[in-house]
Amino acid sequence: MSRGLYLAAFVAGAAVGSATTWFVVKRKYEKIAQEEIDSVKEVFYKREFGPKVKEMTNVGEGIVRGLQVGIMQAAEQAKDKPDLVQYAAMVQKYGGNIGEEKEAHMKDKYPYVISPEEFGEFDDYEKISLTYYADGVLADDNNEVVDDVEDIVGDALDHFGEYEDDSVFVRCDERKCDYEILLDQRTFSEVSDSNPNRVEV
Repeated sequence: MSRGLYLAAFVAGAAVGSATTWFVVKRKYEKIAQEEIDSVKEVFYKREFGPKVKEMTNVGEGIVRGLQVGIMQAAEQAKDKPDLVQYAAMVQKYGGNIGEEKEAHMKDKYPYVISPEEFGEFDDYEKISLTYYADGVLADDNNEVVDDVEDIVGDALDHFGEYEDDSVFVRCDERKCDYEILLDQRTFSEVSDSNPNRVEV
C-alpha cells in the first residue's frame, strides 16, 4: 500500500476517534453539569422552602387524619341510626322539609286537595270532619249544612277516588284548616233527625 493510503487511513481514524472522544466527553460533562445544577437547586429549595413544605405537609396530614376520624364517626353513627340516613335520603329526594312545604302552601289562598298522609301534619291547623251525602249535601259533625261549599272546600267534591274512594282531604291555608270529607251513600234527610237549621260554616 502506498503512503497516501496509510496517511488517509490514519487521518480518517484520527477523525473518527476524535469525534467519538468529543461526544463521550461532551455527554460526561453535560451529565456532571446537570448533576451540579440539580444539587444547587435542591440545596436552594431546601433552604428556602423546606420548612414551609414540611409545615404544610404536617398541616395537610392533620387535616386528612381529622377527616378520616370524622368519616369513621359518621359511619358509626349511621350504623347506630339508620333512620337518620333514610330521613336524609328522603329530604334529598323530595328537596326540602315539611316546614318548607308549609311555607309554599301558605301562599295558596284557596282550598286544595291533599293526600291522606298530609292531613293533620301541621299542629297549628284545625282538623274538621265533613260528610258528603248522596243527595249532594255537605254537612259537618253536628249535621249543620255547609252552604258555601266552593268557598270552604273548593272543588274537592270532584276529587273522590283520587286517593281513596270514600274520602277526600282538603287544606285551606288561609283559614289554617284541614278538612276530611267522608262520602256517605245515604241521603242527608235519612241521617238527620230533624230539619236542621242551615248554618254557613
